[in-house]
Amino acid sequence: MSLFAAYSSKIKNTLQPKSKKSTFWLGLIIALLAAIFASTINVVGKALVDPSYGYVEDAVHPLNLAILLGLISGLFFTPFARGKKSPKKFGKKTLFFVLMLGVLDVSAITTNFFGLNHTTAINATILINTELLFTVIIAFTIFRERIQKKETFPLGLIAAGSLVLPILIDISNNGTFVSGFVFGDVLIIIAALFFALDISLARYVSNIVPATRISQISAFAGVPFAMLLMLIFQIPFDFPLEQMPAIMYMGIFVSGLSYFFFVIALRLIGAIRTVLIYSTTTVFGIVFSGLFLGEQITELNIFSVIVILAGIYLLRKKFAKLET
Repeated sequence: MSLFAAYSSKIKNTLQPKSKKSTFWLGLIIALLAAIFASTINVVGKALVDPSYGYVEDAVHPLNLAILLGLISGLFFTPFARGKKSPKKFGKKTLFFVLMLGVLDVSAITTNFFGLNHTTAINATILINTELLFTVIIAFTIFRERIQKKETFPLGLIAAGSLVLPILIDISNNGTFVSGFVFGDVLIIIAALFFALDISLARYVSNIVPATRISQISAFAGVPFAMLLMLIFQIPFDFPLEQMPAIMYMGIFVSGLSYFFFVIALRLIGAIRTVLIYSTTTVFGIVFSGLFLGEQITELNIFSVIVILAGIYLLRKKFAKLET
């Protein structure tokens, strides 16, 4: 039995004699921890790739960051994947899809961090919610899932809060559509598309391969792809050692534990409650950007988040289905 399965089984057995109330509160806490860890990706990422914030003298190149995160995440998931289906038993098509997940991971991470060079962590935190829109569109166009008429309004709310409002705010503040900030916004949206493709493909593959094995192999598979890009664009592999603790945090807590806690919460309190609690990543991300990066939180930022959360709440059942 893998460590992941053993730990999950231990939690389940421990909770059986306790009340449903105790199970709910434990699941709520674990889901909140998953949201808190996941919400720091753009906060820590901004501090690493943008020296103007004063946390680092030299920026870490996004491709260097992708390689290190892939290695750390892959090593993190290795104990959990032990005893799971061996890659030797994968069909060629399945193995190709799992390897493609690594390519999509690297594409999403590097594009997201390139975007952070040009926009704020607050904007990135809001814009990355367009991933939800792309995920629904992919489910509709590729997986042939129906979108009901009553779901169009909540989707419109998410589009308005995560896409329209942030870009209009940047255009209003900078006076032009081609400003650096708006360019950064576009890169974050492209990253969200890559994340949505990654999630959608993982959803398909997870019917064949255990999720922990997918996470392990895809993390390692992204490393050679990132190295190939570095060779093509002649980017040296270099990063200051003093930045390693922050990179380790991202690899273990953001990429690893946030996923681990999300899965545990699914088992304790169900998909809908977990997805709703996990959606607070946007709230935590904005708060942490203000506290640790000193970014200004405006009334329009808050309004964008409220609109997004309203849309997620109204579509909670669909997102619960897509997340699981």
